[in-house]
Amino acid sequence: MGIFNSVRETIKKYGSSINIIDGDKVIQSKAFVEPLRYKNKVYIGGEYHCLGFFKKEKYLYVGIADNKLMENSTVIETNGEKYIVKRREKYYVKDIPIYVWAILQPYGEVLEDDYDSDTETAG
Repeated sequence: MGIFNSVRETIKKYGSSINIIDGDKVIQSKAFVEPLRYKNKVYIGGEYHCLGFFKKEKYLYVGIADNKLMENSTVIETNGEKYIVKRREKYYVKDIPIYVWAILQPYGEVLEDDYDSDTETAG
């Protein structure tokens, strides 16, 4: 069994059941979805601003390379929670896709870094 098959089988055997939702299309698969843990954990949790609590939750997704994920479009549903794909990449070995990883955030939540800067000038 090569690296391609061993990674795929590990995800299928130990990954959580997920639904990949893209528009009206739903695909059932397996993947790992875990809270993104930064090395020094400075950014874990939320921040309190004068207007209230602000969440900064991000999650790491590792799944089968065949599953097509689209940034800011694809929704991952697992364990009763929904997440939207913010960034994704495939990992390759010798030009063969082995797995796909993605950064997710809770679906429907608008985070501060999602706002575009104001490019209009008054005048």
